[in-house]
Amino acid sequence: MSYESVEPFIEQCWEPRSFWLRRPRPVGERFLVVRGDRGLRSPPSAPGRIPILLEVRHAFGSGGHGSTEGCIVALEKVVEGGERVLDLGTGSGILAIAARKLGASHITAVDIRESACREARGNLLLNGIREGVQVLHGGIESAEGRFDIVLANLRTPILVDLMGKITGKMLDGRILVLSGILESEFHSFRFFLERYPLTLLETIAAGGWMTLVSRRTGGG
Repeated sequence: MSYESVEPFIEQCWEPRSFWLRRPRPVGERFLVVRGDRGLRSPPSAPGRIPILLEVRHAFGSGGHGSTEGCIVALEKVVEGGERVLDLGTGSGILAIAARKLGASHITAVDIRESACREARGNLLLNGIREGVQVLHGGIESAEGRFDIVLANLRTPILVDLMGKITGKMLDGRILVLSGILESEFHSFRFFLERYPLTLLETIAAGGWMTLVSRRTGGG
């Protein structure tokens, strides 16, 4: 499976975007995902929840897929404020938006699809985010430096292909959030991760998909 084919593959396994955007949807403990035009006309009222306004046309990431939800749950736990974050395969930009609203200081969001980058930039503006997030058209090589938190919501074969590069983007002692892993793939993928300098901290299951939160232990 090529990197370019990951998004259509995931979409075979999820509900249509229109289903998830008919009404505001709570995601995680702190967020409420709202269709952008509705949010602008009538700002949502959900005490204790942070709104994320989205217009999702072609890119992956409306908050309704278990892999996206798992990543948001993980972000709620690992973002403390001031982190540098890499969002690999940003799609609609939902994870970059969530990270910024949780207090991350700078997010580099990359995607190989130019249409997804345009969509992500539009969604950032919908949410009033004009600084602190850089959207880049390209692969992981387009992101410079190393990061406190790396997010990769891709399919398992892509994660396997990119894992060396992904761990190379992590600062020692910092956090990796991986998703797009089917429950049936979890045990073999966990075994695969043992060859990398990672300590598994937590697993999150949502809608048949697994999200893994790990810490880089140094070396490798």
